Amino acid sequence: MNTVIVLDRHALSRFRADHPWLHLSDDVIEVSLYLDDNGAPLRLAGNRLHDGVFEEVDCDCLPAATAFAIVRSAPALGKARAWTPAGEQDVWRILQVLIDTPFEAAPAAGANRVRYDLLDEGYRIARQLTLEVLNSHAIKTEEPTERLRLCRAAGSVPRTLADVRESSRPVFLEADTWRMVAVLRDEFLLAGGKNHLTAVSVAKNGKPGIPAGLQKVIDEALFETAPVAFSVSTTGYQSSRFVSVNQSYLDLTGRSWADLNGCEMLASGVAVDSPGRKRRLELLEQQGGYNSETAEIRGVDGRVLPVLISGKRLLVAGEAYDLEAICALHRNAPVPVSSGNVVRLLQPAG
Repeated sequence: MNTVIVLDRHALSRFRADHPWLHLSDDVIEVSLYLDDNGAPLRLAGNRLHDGVFEEVDCDCLPAATAFAIVRSAPALGKARAWTPAGEQDVWRILQVLIDTPFEAAPAAGANRVRYDLLDEGYRIARQLTLEVLNSHAIKTEEPTERLRLCRAAGSVPRTLADVRESSRPVFLEADTWRMVAVLRDEFLLAGGKNHLTAVSVAKNGKPGIPAGLQKVIDEALFETAPVAFSVSTTGYQSSRFVSVNQSYLDLTGRSWADLNGCEMLASGVAVDSPGRKRRLELLEQQGGYNSETAEIRGVDGRVLPVLISGKRLLVAGEAYDLEAICALHRNAPVPVSSGNVVRLLQPAG
């Protein structure tokens, strides 16, 4: 459920009195500040009364100082109410049905078929909402270059849920539909679709006979105490950042967690920028992982260390992360064929 804060005539009168140096046309009689589901500003919309006719105000053309002042003042001057975008309720209703329907409610194939049908319907609605927003913006803009960009963005919206990748995220974010698509994609993966990615859900992916709470403790202990170096990072070639590493990773690189916490992997000096690294990241994007790749990392003393690395892309609540498992190699040593299995230790049971 989202929130919209509405500034009516009275509120705008107070705003103009408090900000006499800012420009806000006198014929603007209402401004609405839309917030996302995290309470962050999403967009401004407004109405003006022109010759007795209500017209929409292009708030994108407001001076930046005026727009910022409205966003800052809205909570104190305006009236807040709940707001759900048109069509979005239908998607959340479908998702609620999926959440309420256990996987064991029918034989696996039949249960998955029902889930896929519901997910397809949910994505059809979310995709249509995305296209409507992008096309509406394209029609309203007077800039040919921007219109062309928006048309191309609309053309890049994946046709099916199975085609949605992490690289699709920006186009949905621009239309403010990613929060729906991300949940739909997670549910799709949990149903067994596109199995080269892993949707993490402790409650549903625990091993049979092991309580979910105990499974979580086991997984955390395995990560922290494993003799293999593990790292979890955000995605991206230049901008990926460390999220977590285990003690073996710190021992291997000679660094402390204070050195790496939140640091970009390349900027930290640990990751070695090379064609091999770029190829591995492409495998994560295209196939969801890779096994037993020879690579190099850099120790705290600047020495380049040969390693064997396996990786897996994980999805958590619509956010993508990369899990890497690294073993040190002696130069000219044979590459263990089964080394890729180490990543599977921390994969959710399927």
